[in-house]
Amino acid sequence: MSSRSQKSDPSLIMMPELIDRNWVSSNRALISSQQKSVIMDFSATKNFDSAGISFIRVIQEYCRKAGGKLVLRNIRREQLSIIQSWTIDQSITAPVKKGSVFVQTGDALIKAWDTSVNALSILTEMIYWGTIGAFIKRDMRKGSLGEQMYQLGMKAFFIVVLLSFLIGLVLALQTAIQLQTFGAGIFLAPLIGISMVREFGPLMTAIILAGRTGSATTAEIATMGVGEEIDALKTMGINPIQFIVVPKFWAITITMPVLSIMATTAGIFGGYLIGVFYLDLGSSMFLNELIKNLYFKDVFAGVFKSIIFSWLIIWIGAFYGFRVRGGAEAVGKETTASVVTGIFIIIIADAVFSFFL
Repeated sequence: MSSRSQKSDPSLIMMPELIDRNWVSSNRALISSQQKSVIMDFSATKNFDSAGISFIRVIQEYCRKAGGKLVLRNIRREQLSIIQSWTIDQSITAPVKKGSVFVQTGDALIKAWDTSVNALSILTEMIYWGTIGAFIKRDMRKGSLGEQMYQLGMKAFFIVVLLSFLIGLVLALQTAIQLQTFGAGIFLAPLIGISMVREFGPLMTAIILAGRTGSATTAEIATMGVGEEIDALKTMGINPIQFIVVPKFWAITITMPVLSIMATTAGIFGGYLIGVFYLDLGSSMFLNELIKNLYFKDVFAGVFKSIIFSWLIIWIGAFYGFRVRGGAEAVGKETTASVVTGIFIIIIADAVFSFFL
């Protein structure tokens, strides 16, 4: 196939079916082209090797220095992604005709489907290698579970307890003002107790850890991916999910309910202070009303929620971490997306649990 188009459009290059070393060697004259802008048509191109990518990169440099640009026409998305990953200057453009609303809807559905499949794949591997797979093959580092429990649990203890205490204090104060108006201050104890045990304790702990642990998980995995450490693990026959994610999965599964219980206790203590010092309730009266109105199902609901929330945090953090492609900018974008998505999913899950627990 001719490498040049007709003389009427000297800037257009028709690319062959295979752009390899032999084709590049026989078309080296194109590299010295003085065209300001070049259009490469990839209609017939099915594959290319490193020599072909280097050829495109050199043409791009000539266009950039001349003040123009390189345009890739009719190129498939996966081919463009490979070429851009080899290119320092991302000025390569691929004009895509905007399709109808049906085409755009179809593209969005396909993208959503691919994202869902990847997310479920991460979740399946995480659960499998964390349970059954642990007895088949162990790629976990010795002592990694204790290290992760310290990083995810112990280091988050102070901030979780402090914020929960303040939330319990403020919630109790605002409630006490209204209850005192009707002479129903005694109901503060069950209100704060049930609210903290069933809702605010697990929810606030999950939100804090989604911002702290979820972002750290995404950034760690993403940095390893950018630094090709994950590829190195695969080369050595080590499963990245079991090596990186499983210790975090078990660590947060163990520490999250404990942190949730501590957060609940701190919040109730904040309500106790308001009840005793603002409403002048006796300590024994407050505690008796609290114990009398709390049931085992309330405690179970809080612990169950905290476990599910912990799995969601690690799952979302790992998913966004493994999908990073590029450099430091991509790491920052996916880390931000991980935190936002994590908090959003946790609140939705909590709303769903409120109807069934």
